[in-house]
Amino acid sequence: MTTISRAMDWLSTKVWLLLVPLAIPAFTPFLTEGLPRSFDGGTHLLRIGRLDEHLRSGALFPRWIPELLLGNGYPVFNYYAPSTYYLVELFHLIGNDLYYAFILSFCTFVLVGAAGVYFLALDIYNRPMVGRWAALLAAVAYLYSPYLMTNVYIRGAIAEVGALALLPWIFWSVRRLFYTAHPGRYVLPVALSLGGLALTHNITLLFVPPVLIGYMIIHWQRSGRDRRRLRWALTSLLLAMGVSAFFW
Repeated sequence: MTTISRAMDWLSTKVWLLLVPLAIPAFTPFLTEGLPRSFDGGTHLLRIGRLDEHLRSGALFPRWIPELLLGNGYPVFNYYAPSTYYLVELFHLIGNDLYYAFILSFCTFVLVGAAGVYFLALDIYNRPMVGRWAALLAAVAYLYSPYLMTNVYIRGAIAEVGALALLPWIFWSVRRLFYTAHPGRYVLPVALSLGGLALTHNITLLFVPPVLIGYMIIHWQRSGRDRRRLRWALTSLLLAMGVSAFFW
């Protein structure tokens, strides 16, 4: 009984690990049918293949891809946020072909987003034990949300799936800025997640800043209008702009 009790205690603090087995049904189409014939999947694979060749040639960020548009060239990475392609490339470099690297990237983004929803919900609904299971329920709801699954299997919109993975981490880290005893620890998470969004999906970036500023104002007021925390928040926004400035 002692061993079982210890296992249950450990599980109660690591509930988020259950997201991996709980996500298996969501990934079953990849296991049984492979990569679906999505609207945009073929286009992304074509671009990733070109990116792979240019990276191997020494161009770390090739803004102009001369092979596209029937060999006339196309400045695709001047305006299309490329970070999701680099994750596919990372999986490719460690031994997977581009086909499976593409699938692994989708799975990674979905799990990262679900973990972000878990920690955001846990921060909002912060109660012993009950809060952890409520947060797990929120994360599973994210996993199986129709819009997310549509982006994965029907649209093949890897950039938008990547953006959806970053959003909960952005709002979680911003929230922590206003309620934790050490807000400085969350400046870098805000900067990297928000800056990463700028490098992931342009259209999502258009909607997030006004919502995020309103979110910051609300939590700043609720947390006692501490000017020090507000300065940390503004610093994190400036750092996010700096992290992504080479692209935008």
